[in-house]
This record gives sequence, C-alpha cells and structure tokens, in this order.
Amino acid sequence: MAERDRIRIEYLETKIWFNDTTCIDMLRLRKGSFFRFCKLFRDRGLLEDTIHMCIEEQVAMFLHTVGHNLRNRLVRTNYSRSGETVSRYFNKVLHAIGELRDELIRPPSLDTPTKIAGNPRWDPYFKDCIGAIDGTHIRASVRKNVESSFRGRKSHATQNVMAAVDFDLRFTYVLAGWEGTAHDAVVLRDALERENGLHVPQGKFYLVDAGYGAKQGFLPPFRAVRYHLKEWGNNPVQNEKELFNLRHSSLRITVERAFGSLKRRFKVLDDATPFFPFRTQEMDNNSGKGGSTHASWTSAMSSFMLSHLANVVAGGTRTSSGFKAVHLNACARAVNERFNSTLTGEQIKNHLKTWQRKFSKINRLRKVSAAGWDEKNFIITLDDEHYNGYTEDHKADADYFNKPLAHYGEMLTIFGSTMATGKYAKDSSSVLGTEDVQDDNDEENDGPATTDDRAEASSASKPKKAKTQENEDDGLIGAFTSVGDKLASAILKVAEPDNKLPEGLFDTLKTLPGFEEVHRLFYYAHLVANPHIARAFDGLSFENKMHWFAMFISEKFPGST
Repeated sequence: MAERDRIRIEYLETKIWFNDTTCIDMLRLRKGSFFRFCKLFRDRGLLEDTIHMCIEEQVAMFLHTVGHNLRNRLVRTNYSRSGETVSRYFNKVLHAIGELRDELIRPPSLDTPTKIAGNPRWDPYFKDCIGAIDGTHIRASVRKNVESSFRGRKSHATQNVMAAVDFDLRFTYVLAGWEGTAHDAVVLRDALERENGLHVPQGKFYLVDAGYGAKQGFLPPFRAVRYHLKEWGNNPVQNEKELFNLRHSSLRITVERAFGSLKRRFKVLDDATPFFPFRTQEMDNNSGKGGSTHASWTSAMSSFMLSHLANVVAGGTRTSSGFKAVHLNACARAVNERFNSTLTGEQIKNHLKTWQRKFSKINRLRKVSAAGWDEKNFIITLDDEHYNGYTEDHKADADYFNKPLAHYGEMLTIFGSTMATGKYAKDSSSVLGTEDVQDDNDEENDGPATTDDRAEASSASKPKKAKTQENEDDGLIGAFTSVGDKLASAILKVAEPDNKLPEGLFDTLKTLPGFEEVHRLFYYAHLVANPHIARAFDGLSFENKMHWFAMFISEKFPGST
C-alpha cells in the first residue's frame, strides 16, 4: 500500500503539477491557482484528506476529467485507482464546488459597466444595461424513454442552459437542465418564476436575442434586420435600425465569448468531443414542401387526426425524434378519406405543432399556484378567488380552467414523452445535494467519470453490472408503486404505544431542499417504521439531516441524488 501511494505521489508531482505548463495542460489551471483552489476546500471543510488520498489528488482527478472529457477507465489507470473510487471522489468534488455557488455566481453590479461608461458607441444608450443573456446546448446523457424530449435542434440529446453574463465575462445567473427541445423563451420564463431565480433590478435591463422576445427588463434586437457581426463585412450601416442592431450585437457578443471560453477550457462541455460518438441522421423533408401549406381544420378533423396518431404511438411505431413521413402521409390519407379533404403529410405535421403548443401550455397551467388536477376528467381546478385573480392578467388562459380539456388523453399519448417540462432544471441558487454513498461492490465504470450512460462495452461483459443498472430503474419505479403500501403499514405500526414519533416529522422533511416528493414519502415511511431512527433524526442539525436523507436516498435509488 505504501509503495502504491509513493507511485501516485510521484505521478502527481511529475505529470500533473510539475510546473505551470504541465498543470495548465493537465488540469486547465495554473499551479498556484490549483493549490489555492484546494486550500479553499480544506479551509471551508468542504473536502477532507483521507488516509490514502489527499484533497489535491481528489481535485486533480476531477479537473483532469472535466478538462479533457476523460473516461473513468483512463482516469483510474492514470491515478492507479479503482473505477468506484474515481466516481465517488468525482461526486464529492462536484458537490463541494456546488457549495461555492453563491461566491462564484453573484448578482450583477448596478453601476454603469466600465465597458460602457464614457464610450460614445454605447453611452448613454446602454448605460442601464447590466449584462447579456443567452442559451447554449450542452450534450446530455439520458435514458432512451426520455431522449426525444432532449433532442432539439441538434442530432443528439442536449440540455438547454441559460446564463446571464456581465461585461467582465462573469456569470451572474445560470439555469441548467432544461430539455433540448425547450424554447429559449420558456427557459427564461422559468428563471423569472423561480423563488430565488433571475431578478432584474428596477430600471435595468439585459440584452437578449430575438428568440427571447421583448419584455420589461429584456432588450432584443430588431427582427429582419442585419444583426450578427459577420453579416456586416465592409457594408456600412444604412439606417437607425441597423445602427441599433450593430451596437446591440457588439455588446451581446460578451455572453458568447463567455460560453466559448468555458467550453474551450473544459472539454466536457464541448460538443466537438471525440469521446461521445453519435450517428448523424439526415432526413429528406423536401417532399410535401411545394405549394401552399395552409389548410382549414374543423374540430372533427382535429379529433380524428389526434386519435389516429395516438393509435400509431400506442403501436410503438413512432421514432424517438417524432413521426416519420410515412406515418404523417398515412394520417393525411386517412383524414382525406374520412372528410373528403386534400391534406398533405406536411400539413398534418404543422397542425400537430399547434396541438403540441397547447399541450405544453396545459402542463404549465397545471403548475399555477393553488391549481388542482382532476386526473380522471382532465380538469385543471381553481377556486373562484384564484381564478379571478389569475385570469384578470391572463385572459387567454380562462378557457383552460374548471372544464374538461378536450383530447388531453390523445395529446398525453402523443406528446407525453417528448415534451420539455424542466423537471430536471437547476439554477445557480439550487443545492446540488450530497455526495453518493460508496457502493457495496467495486464494479468498474467504463463510461466517463461524469455519467454511466455513455459506457463502452468491454470485451468481457459483466452481467452483474447490467443487473445493477436495471435495479436502479426498478427502484424508482417501485418507489412510486409501493410507497402507498409502505406508508399504510408504517402508520399501522406507529399506532402501537411504544412507537412515539417526533411532532411535525413530515413537515421537517418538507423543509429539506433538493429532493423529490416520492423520496420524502419513502423516507417518511422508513422513519415511521423505525421510531428510534426518527427520534435520532429529529435531534440532528439541519446539515446532518440533509446528509442522513441523502445517504438513504442514494442507497435506495442509486444515482438519483
């Protein structure tokens, strides 16, 4: 053991932080910055040295992984560690960095930015601008059954990450986790509606692109006017709109520079990586594009179309990226035969988008404050007081409340697994959680240290590993199906005289952030079934309660925290 430790230290000193050049090449940080970074973790108590691994090695493995997008197999070989050890300490460092979020991502200054102040190109026109907002798509590794909702404008699954950046290239707000199919305006709305989300100070504004739309606090460019700097070349400005767009673009490019700098430094964020091969699929959409795409739809035609496509989905013939042309054309023929119309597959596709937007709106309205949901009749319920208050400002949404939603069942079948819901999204104020508990086995992870889904098949297959992955999925599904039975049996047990529980136990669980409702119910059932554990849990500090809760969930649902 001592010899292996000596070899590891020798590798770190000669290959990792030998000098600034080596340190930048391997860890993407200068030597001095790296050791200050490690000292910060040690001083704050966010990481701790172990018998055989110091904080410096833990952080080096993490930075080496994200800096070069390395696989777990390569990192474990370089550092002479097991795959489980590499994964465990990767998560420890990741969550430690998450605890620094309030220091690394701060609200913007309210003073006029130095880049603008006194510069006649932008001052005084943009003196109240505090930064720029844009989104970027970063590759995501997700399960096959939800992959279609993450595959948006790129041919592979991505997450839509929105960030606000000031003119000194400092991030002031980040919201990550939205599915790749989500529109930028939807992500921005979510950021504004979060409790500790994006806030625009009174009288200030952010620069955004046209996709976000014009609203108070956000200034987009003029549409249908030259905008991007590469479009200007040697052609001078022709009018005041072009002049505004030129000034707007030269300022907003700050956020694109910030994204570019981050992706160049940490290749795990860069799409141009050779470590995640994917098959590029091209679809010929030229058929059906000729002529007019306008069509007159009746409610009966829409109902028939939705019913037909829902049956197609139920038959399992839809691809993960949507309906194939053959399915759309077949639907068009069926509608034409029934209603004596002349629709094309392209018109079916366009009309389907209208219903997709309606389904997305319904899911958003289900989250309105005080709204209930009648699963049997598909009704969004809202009492008179809240209904009047909400519809006063959102008159177009009035017809969606307190009445059955037509064709919701068909829409759920067609769009249910392809819509972006934002349930995976976390912003820069969210708690990442705690590190995963060490697994009982020491199986190696052939995928990248950041995820298990991109693993390459090894020459010797490991049925035991496949079974572990299957059990992870079954654990979550089983929680939903059996939590009611567990609660019922636990409540019966608590009726016994010796099983006294602390008062307000479930209310205490609800105050712990970062966990799903099913996890709270599952842990509550565990505490009710074990009153002595419940009493010990109630006496812990808030931080230790978080640790207990997270360890239990990590053990029961590996990979869910």
